[in-house]
Amino acid sequence: MGFDDSFGMAIAKAQESSNNLLPVKGGALIVTVNDRDKPTVTPILRRLHDMGFEIRATKGTYEHLTRLGIPAERVYKVGEGRPHIVDQIVSGEVAMLINTPMGKQSQYDDYAMRRAAIMHNVPYFTTMSATSAACDALIALRSRTYQVRTIQERIADAKALAAR
Repeated sequence: MGFDDSFGMAIAKAQESSNNLLPVKGGALIVTVNDRDKPTVTPILRRLHDMGFEIRATKGTYEHLTRLGIPAERVYKVGEGRPHIVDQIVSGEVAMLINTPMGKQSQYDDYAMRRAAIMHNVPYFTTMSATSAACDALIALRSRTYQVRTIQERIADAKALAAR
């Protein structure tokens, strides 16, 4: 749980408390989303690219992004060849993973990616709402000072505001 005046910073704090540290300085971002999520992920990836993230995407996502002018590199799914997503996670090339699996075919890849991400401490998001929140958190981490305050301090501040 994270508390802050800003939604993005609250999410950043929640991620840190669960040892899911977000990559503030950029790096490689792997994206593989189902067709239903492609329109939703597009503006999020534009923002992440503008923040300096290198986008690597599986075939369908890659084609969607490049058609819309978002720079991306093509990356293989686990069964498509090497080096694939898991190879890149294991080698330390991946700063964050976005994967919205759908259907039986994606279960094998999803399991392998999730396991590799957990084992190598790569933040991993499986919904568009979580991906959007992570993007907000990265923006907050880059633009605000990180402050830790106790719940008691927050309650005291709220009481002081209410008394005015």
